[in-house]
Amino acid sequence: MATNSAPIYGRQYIRYAETWEAPVDTQAGVVGTVEIGELRAVSYATWAGPNYAAAGDAFSAPPTTIVGINQAYMPTALAQPYTARQLTVATSGLLLIEVDPASAAIALASQLEINLLGQATATGTAVTLDGTTPLVRENVTIGGRDLVLVSFA
Repeated sequence: MATNSAPIYGRQYIRYAETWEAPVDTQAGVVGTVEIGELRAVSYATWAGPNYAAAGDAFSAPPTTIVGINQAYMPTALAQPYTARQLTVATSGLLLIEVDPASAAIALASQLEINLLGQATATGTAVTLDGTTPLVRENVTIGGRDLVLVSFA
């Protein structure tokens, strides 16, 4: 299965991307409900096995370490049971992340903070990637959609 991880909106620069799988069930065992939005931060979903990643709402506690930014929407297994659950996760570069619509303005040069859906927010959980601190470089509005451009080592 081919995936497209080309720069979205011509703003982001993906240096490296990896293929991960999305779990079907949450860490708490809720069946078929893991859904991951486009341009959202994802974390290691070790309960599902190796090479699984999910947004924070699939976890029992908010994760503080992420593996990267999911590049395409992944529906729930209940909604689309025959969809391949492969994710293209950008791990390095200047990456776009969707901003929580309820968030206050996110300060430039601040550490990336996310909510449980993996959206950037001004008052969320501060995260790291491979021991490094992702930093917000620019606030962007494209087609009415608020995004931040974040630098990843």
